[in-house]
Amino acid sequence: MSAVAEEVTLALPAESLALVRALLRQHAPEARFFAFGSRVVGDQAGLARVKPHSDLDLAFTGDPLPLETLFALRDAFSQSDLPMRVDIAQACDLPPTWQILTWHF
Repeated sequence: MSAVAEEVTLALPAESLALVRALLRQHAPEARFFAFGSRVVGDQAGLARVKPHSDLDLAFTGDPLPLETLFALRDAFSQSDLPMRVDIAQACDLPPTWQILTWHF
């Protein structure tokens, strides 16, 4: 699902966004990912509420990732220079309310 807001923003510095994209391409190039949670905002007030230490919630759609791929991706994020924790989930495991406001990679 997509947000009804006019513009959905991912509250992530450009350098961090580039690193996230690179790690996704490297470890799961065929998977389709979206961000959800506190770093996905639909207005300036939401953007102002995002804390620098807020985690980045990612979900993927489609078939489950092989466990080796999922473990390698999680390890790559934990070993990266990203200034926040990255959580990864399968979209079908999320409650519908978590899918209201999303930002697609």
